[in-house]
Amino acid sequence: MKRIILLFTIAVLSTFPARGDYATVFIYHRFGDNRYPTTSVSMENFEKQMKFLKKNNYKVISLDELWQMVKSGREIPPRTVVITIDDGYRTTMKAFKVLKKYNFPFTVFLYMNAIGRYPDFLTLEQIDELKKYGRVTFGNHLYSHPDLAKYRASLKEEKYLEFLKRELELSEKKFKEFFGKKPEFFAFPYGSYDRLSVKFLEKRGYKLLMTQDRGSYNGKSTLVPRIATVGSFSNFKAFYRALKIEPLPIKSYSPIYGLLKENPVKISFELENGENYKNCSIYVSEYGWLKTKRTGNRIETKEEIEFHRFKNRIGIKCINKRTNRRAEFFYLIINGSQEGANR
Repeated sequence: MKRIILLFTIAVLSTFPARGDYATVFIYHRFGDNRYPTTSVSMENFEKQMKFLKKNNYKVISLDELWQMVKSGREIPPRTVVITIDDGYRTTMKAFKVLKKYNFPFTVFLYMNAIGRYPDFLTLEQIDELKKYGRVTFGNHLYSHPDLAKYRASLKEEKYLEFLKRELELSEKKFKEFFGKKPEFFAFPYGSYDRLSVKFLEKRGYKLLMTQDRGSYNGKSTLVPRIATVGSFSNFKAFYRALKIEPLPIKSYSPIYGLLKENPVKISFELENGENYKNCSIYVSEYGWLKTKRTGNRIETKEEIEFHRFKNRIGIKCINKRTNRRAEFFYLIINGSQEGANR
């Protein structure tokens, strides 16, 4: 296949003024649920994590507070943390006791068709209890919790957008029944997003869009990376390491996020202020860490990479010479070939 390397600036993702610092956004799903160890965090670990944030004076803020900082151009304060919970499982109430104890705000993204209906999900009475706390933000996680990547790979653009519009209308209607207003924040089910869905949601008025890409948030995008605190990554050691991850400033990268246009393709990143970073490596979930070469600010794989999996997360990590901390940037690609779509 003819090699075509296209570098895209990330101006499409850079609609806000630059920040001097960053926020670490955590994503949780289940709490103390031994039935689902890969998506749960033990209550012992969760308590330890929240206690650490309180004891060490981390600034735990709501998503709305984060948005106000981004919107106004204010710098995100050092040691800022945001806590988010996806799906709305009933075990959220276990976490609520701990979060209330430390007076922390948090956000719950609701799988709208399941709330108040399915046994494993929050009841309407529990939703009311959370509302009374006054420090809970509720967000949209779509109506039927679909993996948008599957629909993006298999449907034409028009049909895909029709599907997304229907999911949003159903979820927003039910959300308004519960809360009397439209949701302002959105989390992609399964962390699956693409350029069409991002643009569609932005036009619909959503302020921040939550992914499941590793990394910290510097306020430069509506797309917000989150650290998954689940399973083997839910212990305190992993939590503490995540607090130290800085955003890696990327000027351009290829391939761009979303639906893959070429396969195979060489992966490349161009750093901003590359002289401040060393020991850079590129990661692909299908292959792990890859051999790379560096030319000035440009980091790229030595060979073209052929993608077989339906979805892959691509990332780059470097060490900040000044802080000696790990800096990361990750994003999602979707294999739109017939072979990839069937995997």
